[in-house]
Amino acid sequence: MKIQGKGNVSLVTWHEGHYHSLYPIANNPNIAKNLRDSFPSPYTIHDARHWIEHNQKFNPPQNFAIEYEGKLVGSVGCEIGKEELRTNMEIGFWVAEQFWGKGIATQAVQLFTEYVLEKFPSIKRIYAQVFDFNVPSMKILENAGYEPEAILKHAYIKNGKVGDLFQYVIIREEVEKFMD
Repeated sequence: MKIQGKGNVSLVTWHEGHYHSLYPIANNPNIAKNLRDSFPSPYTIHDARHWIEHNQKFNPPQNFAIEYEGKLVGSVGCEIGKEELRTNMEIGFWVAEQFWGKGIATQAVQLFTEYVLEKFPSIKRIYAQVFDFNVPSMKILENAGYEPEAILKHAYIKNGKVGDLFQYVIIREEVEKFMD
């Protein structure tokens, strides 16, 4: 599956052709420091293989490769809430460092959000949590239409430092009102 955005950004389902291009761009401590500890660091070809194989089981897909001019540059995806939180979806994204500042992540988040609202009708809210030091990701979310929802005080510990999580959200009802 391919979701084409304006210009040169597209979202593509993960496939075997991504193995050898994923781990070199994902193996970057500057990316890992902005993501949860479940993101491997160092990131190996075995991690890439596991990630790609894991994502091939979802229908509809929940995680996509971000391509720019046909080249793999990052990832965007989600995790659906469980049980009583099943109307929630948490979005996450990253882009290779050499592509930072080009608007790629903003466009990928917008494309993914539109996809979620179309393909997952039971999802009522999409949210993202960002470490307090990651101001660029906060701006990406705001530029993609997400609104600040909460600051969760002392909500994470990363590399021995406790900090605040900034939470951003899009509510389906509000988006649909805006589109009508």
